[in-house]
Amino acid sequence: MRQACFDYLSFGGVFTNGPIALLSGVNPHPLSLLVHFFAAAVFGVGCLLLPFPSPKRMLIGARLNSGASSTIFPVIKAEGVREMFFPANVPTNYRAPPAK
Repeated sequence: MRQACFDYLSFGGVFTNGPIALLSGVNPHPLSLLVHFFAAAVFGVGCLLLPFPSPKRMLIGARLNSGASSTIFPVIKAEGVREMFFPANVPTNYRAPPAK
């Protein structure tokens, strides 16, 4: 995953500007984080399978995809699915009731 992220960022342009804007706080949209995160993961799987898809490479690609999912899904749960995917529909003063 580390190599996939490095290769994804090395393309420059929108592949670099989007993640850097997220890191610097210029882009506060969580859906953009999700898009760039899975774009890097799909890019990594594509690089694995591109020369010749072998069963070993498919297994590594599935593990990479599983690792990416297990990293981002807790973030989605913490942010809230509604807030993550439908930010325009969430009022700015919306607060979840305290958990008991």
